[in-house]
Amino acid sequence: MDVGPGDSAVQRLLHQARAAGREAFGPDFAPTAGSIAPGRLELLGNHVDYNGGPVLAAAIDRVVLVLFDLNGPPSEIAAVAPDVSADTIRLSVDDLDGWRSPGGEPDPTAYLSGAVSALRARGHEIEGGHRLSISGSVTLGFGMSSSAALCVAVVNALSAQRLEPHEVVLTAQEAEHRAGTPCGTMDQSASVAGNVIRYDGADDSFTVLEPDLGDYVFAVADSGVTRALGTSSYGMRVEEAKQAVTLLREHLRTDLTALGQLTESQWHEIEWHGEVWLPPPLFARVRHVYTECVRVRLGLEAVEHADWPRFGALMTESGRSSAGDYEISHPMVEELVAEVLRQERVLGARMMGGGEGGPALILVQREALPTLDQRLRAGYFHRHGMTERGDLIQACHFGPGARVVKVSFRSPIG
Repeated sequence: MDVGPGDSAVQRLLHQARAAGREAFGPDFAPTAGSIAPGRLELLGNHVDYNGGPVLAAAIDRVVLVLFDLNGPPSEIAAVAPDVSADTIRLSVDDLDGWRSPGGEPDPTAYLSGAVSALRARGHEIEGGHRLSISGSVTLGFGMSSSAALCVAVVNALSAQRLEPHEVVLTAQEAEHRAGTPCGTMDQSASVAGNVIRYDGADDSFTVLEPDLGDYVFAVADSGVTRALGTSSYGMRVEEAKQAVTLLREHLRTDLTALGQLTESQWHEIEWHGEVWLPPPLFARVRHVYTECVRVRLGLEAVEHADWPRFGALMTESGRSSAGDYEISHPMVEELVAEVLRQERVLGARMMGGGEGGPALILVQREALPTLDQRLRAGYFHRHGMTERGDLIQACHFGPGARVVKVSFRSPIG
């Protein structure tokens, strides 16, 4: 596949990556291919993927691009990621067998090392001599799963053979785990599949949807609070979910293995016994997971009927449950959400992603977006000293999934 002249955003990234590669590796950096993977929006289904529940997610028109050639030393992989570090990463492929991060916040070196180690552990051949130049438009710490997009793009770039989509998902997930980021496979699935997916946490499968948004658009608004999954309470929520499952297996006398499996009748029984069965905070955690799974099923019906006002209302309910029952939001994010919901022609808004920071997800009438931006700049963004920043609200469009493209440079770098 070639990058066409109409792909202007990708073309800009290609030229940025080529320039950075030549600066790092010299004028003989001669890439002929690029691996592209999009970020994602979690539309509905917060923290239910690892609980075996369904999620509606979307690949977006924000991507990570890995431009590469095979002209480096045969036993080495070298990479530059100027968006996040001025250093050139140099790794010996043979030294990464069995590698896992010793700890600390994951960085590009950790994700690249994790990808190499994951590929080798899963029996996939890696050609030596890779020189990678990484560029992207997925805002870091913005809830768009930049780490998943990076790992998907790197796995596709490094693998000597084309991998099946599900294998890309699992390898990229393992790369993140080895780098120190706990995660399921929903983010990678959305990045690989493209467009909108209904992801099933019960078996990691997904179905691609092609909804018509009509006059509406999903947008993300910057709260000013960045977040990182590796240092969030994600792991604690996973453990709480496991504790709840153990207790419910005993009380319900069932072989329940995940909270996403709960039926309506089982939930009514849990609700009746309340905190007698599930001490705080486990009852609230289970209530979020059960009601969020219901919201996703209702949301799927709304998507199929293009009932976006209904979908927006479900988004708002999801955010309140995530902040209240699951306790994963942040006061500033909730302040932003509340202000957004007071604006005209906003259908819904909620915190998004792992929590404890990140953006607000908004469903709004497309033509109302400039007014929303102006009012937030006069309100929330002004109060928090953010008005000097650009792209405080980013409209996101659904985009294609991960792919490796042929590249050519017909004009010189300026």
